[in-house]
Amino acid sequence: MNQKTKKRILIISTLFVLIMNIIYIFQLYFGVINLESFGDTFPISNESQMLILVFCALVNTVAMFFIIKNPINNKKKLITLNVLQILFGTIYNIISGVLNIVILCRKTSDLDIEEESAQEQEKKELPVLEDITKYKWYAYFIIFVFLFIICYTPALDLLPIPDDKTSVLISIILLYIIQFSLLVIPMWNELKRDFIVFKNNFGLYLSKMLPQFGIITIIYLICNLSLISLVGNIPTNQAILTSWPIYITALLAIIIAPIIEELMFRGFIRKFIRNDILFVIISTLIFGALHVTVSDSIEQFLFIIPYSLLGLAFSLNYVRTKNIASNIFLHSAWNSIGVIGMLILG
Repeated sequence: MNQKTKKRILIISTLFVLIMNIIYIFQLYFGVINLESFGDTFPISNESQMLILVFCALVNTVAMFFIIKNPINNKKKLITLNVLQILFGTIYNIISGVLNIVILCRKTSDLDIEEESAQEQEKKELPVLEDITKYKWYAYFIIFVFLFIICYTPALDLLPIPDDKTSVLISIILLYIIQFSLLVIPMWNELKRDFIVFKNNFGLYLSKMLPQFGIITIIYLICNLSLISLVGNIPTNQAILTSWPIYITALLAIIIAPIIEELMFRGFIRKFIRNDILFVIISTLIFGALHVTVSDSIEQFLFIIPYSLLGLAFSLNYVRTKNIASNIFLHSAWNSIGVIGMLILG
């Protein structure tokens, strides 16, 4: 078996199990699966099983990093991680773990190893991307403030309120068109360049992005589920999304929102805040605050914590890669998992 085939199988197997673990966590939490209803058949509570699956998801995330980086050089580490998921995971973790260990133990030709090592030497660092700024910093600041006021503040309430769902949807689409136009046009050249570079160095970007992003998002999941348990409801903006048909939610969450939010809260803010630390702090807090709409109880303010963690992951990634396409990809992938979870949970 050649090196490329090994790598593909390991990535597909590990990514599938990671997604399944995340989905299973949500199923357990929302009661779609209740282990306690099986009596003595499953002598473990939903909460305990959720913690085990969070651990397995973290193991999968770390394994993905080593697979993308170099499965041959990290063979012992990967075998150890797969043994852990076999010991603690569910049936699909066990199957994936056994498959991965078998694949890792298969002999790889010396030629494949030499080619892989040569590629690693050539692509050990991310491409250096020069700043492409079309306008002065204050132009980006003015556009940002304008969009922030009309789209994310009570000023939106001054607009006429539509009477039916169709009108509401049309209003939302028009608002997205305004945002999309004002954000994409000033960054068009940068967007084109970044998507081409990201596509040509996809594996390298993943190897650099996944470890940090994976750890932060696992912490996000633990924090978010804990707060849902404490507060007893979900942030209002999530509840609104679930009220729309799934195909509309998927379009907005997977395609439109990642582009608009990454351009505005990462791309544009970065144009007028050059200091790395200040950029990360401001971008993180704004992103976290705007994803929480408080209407039922003051406790919902607590949800700014997990959403800020997610914003932190996106901000740190942009500082590191300087590639807005990598952020859009991460954001879209994250939202895709949420949409899949909504489909499974019904």
